[in-house]
Amino acid sequence: MIRIRTFCAEDAASVNRVTLAAWDQYREVFSDWPRTADFFAKAADLHKEIELLVAEDDEEMLGVVGYVRPRLKREDIFDPAWAIIRMLSVHPLARGRGVGRQLSQACIDRARRDGAQTIGLHTSPVMSIALPMYLRMGFVHFQDIPNRNGLPYAVYTLSLST
Repeated sequence: MIRIRTFCAEDAASVNRVTLAAWDQYREVFSDWPRTADFFAKAADLHKEIELLVAEDDEEMLGVVGYVRPRLKREDIFDPAWAIIRMLSVHPLARGRGVGRQLSQACIDRARRDGAQTIGLHTSPVMSIALPMYLRMGFVHFQDIPNRNGLPYAVYTLSLST
């Protein structure tokens, strides 16, 4: 059984390991993998700015995601009133078990709790598992944004007003 819970300090090493493992598949396509890998290797530091949620089973951590509440500091590509899903990361050995969807749904649930009318995220077509999952969950293309890591990216949103 997969459980979603809030990050605690003892999770830091596992969050960093899972995040780096999840994103390693892009090492050949990201334009500056060493800088990006360094960021992912310190992913747990994000808990100082945003809420981190972890997914685990009885044996290990399976994934992690960042949740940004409405009105919290964020990039200009996102409306301040939106909640945001940030850096969804699922360990490669845990893929296909619904971990990414459950972590994303936990963010959506928090956004509703926090009164957000919209939740947003940014992703790239190269993320061939995540993007279709978001689309199946009802996210829609909002706008293209400048390339990141040498790849095209866009913002996607989900209306929570219904």
